[in-house]
Amino acid sequence: MMPNAKCQTLNPRRFLAVAAMIWASLVFAQSAADIVKQVQANLEKSPWEAILTGKVQTPDGSTQDAELRLQVVPGANRVARVEFNKPASLEGNFVVIDDKEVWNYLFLTNQVIIQPRAKAKVEGLGVNLSSLGDLEELTGRLNLRPPVEVNTPDGPAWRIAGTPKDNSLGFAQIELVVLKSDPRPLSIRLLDSSNKVLAELNLRSFKRTNLTASALRKRPADAEVVRR
Repeated sequence: MMPNAKCQTLNPRRFLAVAAMIWASLVFAQSAADIVKQVQANLEKSPWEAILTGKVQTPDGSTQDAELRLQVVPGANRVARVEFNKPASLEGNFVVIDDKEVWNYLFLTNQVIIQPRAKAKVEGLGVNLSSLGDLEELTGRLNLRPPVEVNTPDGPAWRIAGTPKDNSLGFAQIELVVLKSDPRPLSIRLLDSSNKVLAELNLRSFKRTNLTASALRKRPADAEVVRR
């Protein structure tokens, strides 16, 4: 005779429920690249602006408080403008970035320094922020890790991290926190090869606007233009 034993069988309903959960996790799982595309599509809907606050590294290696105003007109002829309130050494300066050039306006000398975007840098900073004008283009130059869900004061978000594919970006690691309900960046963190913070900025006061590309390109009429 067979020994008395309990025979365990899988409940068909439970099996179907588990299978559905596994299938849903596979179907709805999003890669970091997918999330960045959603963010880019959302930011392309209309002009927008935000205030960035946090810390940035200056050319002497020190870390200082930062407050920047970022304005963007999206589309085929994308233009972004960054105005500096802090650090004090950059107060009154602004940067205009399009797909071809970067303009650095220096308040103290009343000069606009124009450089090709491929080799441009933001004057007065120890880290180049000009690559942040287009997140989808930027992340295309990164090796991205799988996104991680996090909670923020603004609501559930994704944390996306990556490392550059080459040395041209001026940082060794990047971390983006992206809001899930209204896909847009909440924070950006750049690190060097020794994990020192080059820039740590939070985006606040995000709003849609009626900005135009010509308005973002506005500069003092008497500014000296220097091309490099």
